[in-house]
Amino acid sequence: MDTTREQAIRNAVASAEMEGLHPTEHDISRIRDFLEKKITHDELVAMILSEVKEVS
Repeated sequence: MDTTREQAIRNAVASAEMEGLHPTEHDISRIRDFLEKKITHDELVAMILSEVKEVS
């Protein structure tokens, strides 16, 4: 049985939730964009760091 990209994302979200993290739809959308090569790894990291700095 092949795991689809969406199944992999759902599995990753479930794993994160078991660790006490709660990805938002916005978070999942950014991850999907990364997996579909719409954004680079550096862009994804920059987005995350930007949001973390806003909260701090």
